[in-house]
Amino acid sequence: MSILSMESEEYEEWMLESIRLYKDLHDFELQGPTRVVEWIGDKSICVAGYDSAKRNEILQLLIPQKLHAKENPGLCPERDLKVEHGGFIDEPVYSLKHIPQSSLIVTSGPASCPLWVWQIGPEDRDVIQPISTIPSEAGKGTWTRIATTTSASPQILHGSQADSIRLTDIKSTKQIHTLGVSGSDGVSTLCFLDSRTVFVCCMNGRQFIADIRMPGAASEGSVGEEGLSCVTWCSAVHPSKEDVCSTVASVSSEGHMCLTDPRNLSVPLKCATWCTPIPAASEQLLSICWAPALSDCISVSGFGGSVQIFDTKRWDSAMKEREAVFIHKGHSVMGTCEDGREPTVTAHAWHPWKERTVLSAASDGSLHVWNWSDLPEHDGTEL
Repeated sequence: MSILSMESEEYEEWMLESIRLYKDLHDFELQGPTRVVEWIGDKSICVAGYDSAKRNEILQLLIPQKLHAKENPGLCPERDLKVEHGGFIDEPVYSLKHIPQSSLIVTSGPASCPLWVWQIGPEDRDVIQPISTIPSEAGKGTWTRIATTTSASPQILHGSQADSIRLTDIKSTKQIHTLGVSGSDGVSTLCFLDSRTVFVCCMNGRQFIADIRMPGAASEGSVGEEGLSCVTWCSAVHPSKEDVCSTVASVSSEGHMCLTDPRNLSVPLKCATWCTPIPAASEQLLSICWAPALSDCISVSGFGGSVQIFDTKRWDSAMKEREAVFIHKGHSVMGTCEDGREPTVTAHAWHPWKERTVLSAASDGSLHVWNWSDLPEHDGTEL
């Protein structure tokens, strides 16, 4: 049997199976691939190109009504993405963050490039225009990570190495605070726990909590093993709710996952591993996210053309092999890159309030919006 016929057979089998697996599955085609999918409110997203050989677009896209309506809207005439605002940048965009409660976004790219601050135009203007730049101190072989938070004056946390993380006022572009943490460890994740406390995960698994009102780390730990310099880690923080403390979820490029309490980063609360089909394609594409509206669920991408969903509810502190409760394989089955290779998932994001709805983008320029069916529950243990 030829490779072409095998691929066609796999596609047909997956399409038939998708009727059972998905409540909704939408396949959109962007002008080019994106490494960022950032929500602007709950009706639109921002995407941006990362091609180093040409100018790239930054677009705010309105998603179809069916995908953001809180009740069944019935027959919807709009079934495609609609461009609300757009702009151009001469650099690849590796990270994009929206400043909460504002019309500002911030982008970062290659190590030699500054951060760009952009203004999303009012409704009567369809442009996204640059308004200022912030110098970056990106380390060799990496780029500046960024994080934003709600505050009286818009601020951004940025840095590429542990010893270069800074807090900057966006309007004045003046530096407010330097974390003052030692070490040139490359940063993979920056996140605010609250308006004054930040979490940092380094590529080697080093993690620390810092208070922006004082220098140095308030607490520190590591999910990585010493001597394993080839293993890359990244993290995501589940926001605290009422009396429940935040929880950090971390994933390595070899498929190990840990959940930790920010108050004690050295002792994992829960652990798991899974048999990845291939190693992480690139530490730049490795990603983990908490589901905002689905309790105890995390999602992982960067391992080929799929997105894995895990339910951590019954995990424990032993490093056991666990199965994903759902795997979205649509990008690898439905798409092909120009060079004939299987697409790699480049970014994914959960819908802000729809429990099982996820957006995922891939290296072939595809953007999928999918809502998987509530399949029979199992604890994710490898059988």
